[in-house]
Amino acid sequence: MTGLPSFLKATRISLQLNGKAVRKVLQSEALSVSPKEQVLLAKYISSKAPLFYRNLDKIASEMACSQHFGAVIKETLARIPIEPSYRESHFCEIVSGIFAEEVVGLKRIYSKLTLLSAENSNAYKMDLVLFRPNTDPLEFVFGEVKSSHKTSIPANHHKSCFADLFNSFNGYKAADLNFDLGAAQDHVEALPSDEREKVKAALRPYGNRIVTYAGYIVIDSSTFSIEEAKVLGTRKNDKEFDVDLLCVETLKDVSSGTFSILDQQLKAF
Repeated sequence: MTGLPSFLKATRISLQLNGKAVRKVLQSEALSVSPKEQVLLAKYISSKAPLFYRNLDKIASEMACSQHFGAVIKETLARIPIEPSYRESHFCEIVSGIFAEEVVGLKRIYSKLTLLSAENSNAYKMDLVLFRPNTDPLEFVFGEVKSSHKTSIPANHHKSCFADLFNSFNGYKAADLNFDLGAAQDHVEALPSDEREKVKAALRPYGNRIVTYAGYIVIDSSTFSIEEAKVLGTRKNDKEFDVDLLCVETLKDVSSGTFSILDQQLKAF
């Protein structure tokens, strides 16, 4: 099993958009079942999802202290939302984080989902805080995720989730950036030792770093429209960023299937 790339029918194809493009829009298409291994995408995402709610080092340290494996796993899975709308948005944030790491090659410091205070809640900061390895100065990448589970045609994404991406970036202020940089400091210990010190140094006040932005959008494959996607490449914004548009086959089914697996795991404990 080679991870998310094994599910991709198309990988980061640059869309040719009419009009004056101000950024790249890269389209990928994920199948609901990997062609070679015949593994469900829902099963693969469910294996990764818990680590978006809680860092692996915290899970491991609690297991070492309490030695109650089931209790620690149950506590982690209990953070998963119950409300369908939250599950849908959380799924897209999770699959975008996996995509950023396994396809784009970024490293995740933390996901916004680790900041949640309750199972059906939201944190109003950048969705993904990542960094690009082997860069000097170190490049931090702040990723914003938008999504839609619509299946109707036309979906009018350009009036909803596509437009929401620009609104979120325009609303992301210096104070929000400082908050996310501070939160990143709290999650550095979870990084591998060979990367930890470099990230720590870049996060210090006046550290030598570069900050960039990235947009991630997840929609159902059946609703993709090049006409609607034009806005992603041509609409101007205060911040510079490119957009990865991930089209997932039967998105709603894959999303619900992912949480169904996690629900079964929670019941087992």
